[in-house]
Amino acid sequence: MRTNNEGNKTVIITGASGQLGQALGLSFSRADYRLILLCRSSEKLEGVIREAQSRGNPTPLVLEADLTSVGQIEKAFEEIRNRGFHPDALINNAAVQDLAPIATLSAQVWDRMMAVNLRAPHLCTRLFSALEESSDFTAGRSIVNIASIEAENPAVNHAHYDASKAGLIQYSKASALELGTRGIRVNCVSPGLIYHPGLEKDWPDGVSRYKASSPLKRLVRAEDVSETVVFLCSAAAAGITGVNLRVDTGVGATPGY
Repeated sequence: MRTNNEGNKTVIITGASGQLGQALGLSFSRADYRLILLCRSSEKLEGVIREAQSRGNPTPLVLEADLTSVGQIEKAFEEIRNRGFHPDALINNAAVQDLAPIATLSAQVWDRMMAVNLRAPHLCTRLFSALEESSDFTAGRSIVNIASIEAENPAVNHAHYDASKAGLIQYSKASALELGTRGIRVNCVSPGLIYHPGLEKDWPDGVSRYKASSPLKRLVRAEDVSETVVFLCSAAAAGITGVNLRVDTGVGATPGY
């Protein structure tokens, strides 16, 4: 959903160099947000930076950080504070999705999953909420956490991933309760299977089953998710907090029998 010009507000996006992170950057640029992009590597951000510049928006601030590191997360937010930014929105998008059956799921793999998928969103939420408030009071400040439909529909070999995303949904609701009195809205978006080139070749059975289950008979586009996130951060969603919104082309409405 396209929103009106948001007046050069500022958004922090984690996992900005991934497929969904890039789509988020493009969507927020088109809504005239200034971008602060957190990522492990900035190599894939040329398109996002060009889009921002072509619209006359400030050049995005790119901060490289490993979100398994508490120190690097704190350093990134210290840089944001020192530069005098007053971010309006935080998108906790970064995630890892290593697969492993329970029989061989090691503590190391489990801990890394939780560090990126659950601990990092908490740290970013805490540090974002501690930053000085922006001057915009129409929509308030907003946090959107990117979860997954697997939080409600688990998959084989995904136990640690599914647990992290289920935890993120509940964390989002708890955060909405605590931060609402400070004018910060917290919501969650749970994407379904997002299309990327080569997916049908790599997983033809899964893609076929997903499309068959979808009332729209298609996969999710990254833009479907990113546009939803922009909406949730806009004044049009000023009354929405504490929700988990599935963007799954309708598979959640399909009978499970």
